[in-house]
Amino acid sequence: MEELLYKVKEGDKRALGEIINSFMALILKESSKYIIKCYDYEDLVQHGYLSVIKAINMFKGESEGFTPYCIKAIQLNYKALLKGQIKHHREIPDEFTEDKRGYRFTLEDEILAFEKTEELYSALDKLSPEERDTINSFYIKEKSLDEIAATTNKTYNNVRYLKSKAVKKLQKILCKHINQ
Repeated sequence: MEELLYKVKEGDKRALGEIINSFMALILKESSKYIIKCYDYEDLVQHGYLSVIKAINMFKGESEGFTPYCIKAIQLNYKALLKGQIKHHREIPDEFTEDKRGYRFTLEDEILAFEKTEELYSALDKLSPEERDTINSFYIKEKSLDEIAATTNKTYNNVRYLKSKAVKKLQKILCKHINQ
């Protein structure tokens, strides 16, 4: 992660995409937890991507501390959005950040978040119906693997394997996008 953070600070957009993709599963899970007036699921996913971008730009600690820092930033930003502490999904509350001056999103940040969301939906379309249903059930509908197994007449291990395979497939597809 240290090398990726360094590359991002030097302006490497591929490294930024790799970091964002590493938090994709968490963003999908957190986005599905909230129903907020005037926000659809896609807006919430973009909010997650913007949370990662801001965390990268605001992070001042040691690189091994970045992952927990970013996870906490994503979770707190969704809660702040739900509580109405921020008025728009492109704003992130400053009380979490180390720099009280805040980080102002650039047009490039917003475009990147939109493009990452589009890439995600495109990647989801490339999954098999069974993989897509498993991802949808687990991340969006928040069903446990046991519940999914019971409703699909599969074993817990089959569902766990299918979910893991689908997430790896999504990551592989999204990494291909970065390298193009």
